[in-house]
Amino acid sequence: MKKSVKILLGFSVIVMAFLLFIVFKGVSNSSETIESAEVPKEMSYLKDTEKLYTVKEYSVKKERYIEYEEHYIGKSQEFDTWYGADTYLETENEAGLFYGSDKVLAYPVEKGKEWTIDSYTFTIESVDKTVTIPAGTFDNVAEVKTIQKGAEEYSITYYAKGVGQILRESVDANGKKTMRFELQEIKEKKSKEDAAQ
Repeated sequence: MKKSVKILLGFSVIVMAFLLFIVFKGVSNSSETIESAEVPKEMSYLKDTEKLYTVKEYSVKKERYIEYEEHYIGKSQEFDTWYGADTYLETENEAGLFYGSDKVLAYPVEKGKEWTIDSYTFTIESVDKTVTIPAGTFDNVAEVKTIQKGAEEYSITYYAKGVGQILRESVDANGKKTMRFELQEIKEKKSKEDAAQ
């Protein structure tokens, strides 16, 4: 009986060590260590947690699309948790704006800044774009080009201060736009009192 308990205990220790190895390996493989640090509101590209964002994603030929509302559902550790077509995590620090562990916009936002995540290279192409979409006209928008090593296709993503991602376009090897993510509307969240009426 004692021998089987020792074997079971030994097996449990090995399994626990393996799981800890996977967890810490996953953390070390993330694009960048994320530490909590306040970014001044006027410099922030985070979404406003008091707003609701209606988004439309579609192929340029418009044969298929989805439209959904992104809404804030709470904090998960240092991340803002949003739900739309799926759940995603967003945070920022002095190094940039992160979706999960991936840095999607490098701070300070400067034209020509470049960084990589795995086989993808991100480059800030512009910091002063004016972009008009159904949700409105946004000034001083950051434009980021993302390209995978060895690929001719790429995507261009636009970020507005206090709003985050407002537009993303995928472009094929022939320079033709194929897919589009577009912010349709930004509205105030209803208070609990308003929702009850």
